Amino acid sequence: MIDALVRKFLGTAGSGFLDFYMQYSLWINALLFSYAVLVIFARRNYAQVIQYILADFIEKYGNTLAKKSPKEIRTLLLKWKIPWENGMRVGWFPFIASPQGFLLRLKSDRTFQKIFTIDVLVDTIIRQTSSRRN
Repeated sequence: MIDALVRKFLGTAGSGFLDFYMQYSLWINALLFSYAVLVIFARRNYAQVIQYILADFIEKYGNTLAKKSPKEIRTLLLKWKIPWENGMRVGWFPFIASPQGFLLRLKSDRTFQKIFTIDVLVDTIIRQTSSRRN
């Protein structure tokens, strides 16, 4: 009875999709679960890559970063040659995804430049230096 009510609300096209899903639900759910696991690994990779890219910068400026404003940190970052190629060395996983994103991207210098904007790098530096201060 519930099936008939649901199919009535879905209409003919929706009923066709429902039948398709019910027939192949195991494969569809396995595919979605696998993609979710890949996204989790890619997000973990994001954190490792950004930390590795900024390691030299934080080591070079160290204690002075905690005293600088975001604008001053941004100026220092713009003067500094960001070593995008260092991000390629991090981890075994070939994909990266931003913390709120679901899109998997292949690791490359160009991808890093799109994902890790100057604002993102400044925010990361501020978070890392404020956590060291406390």
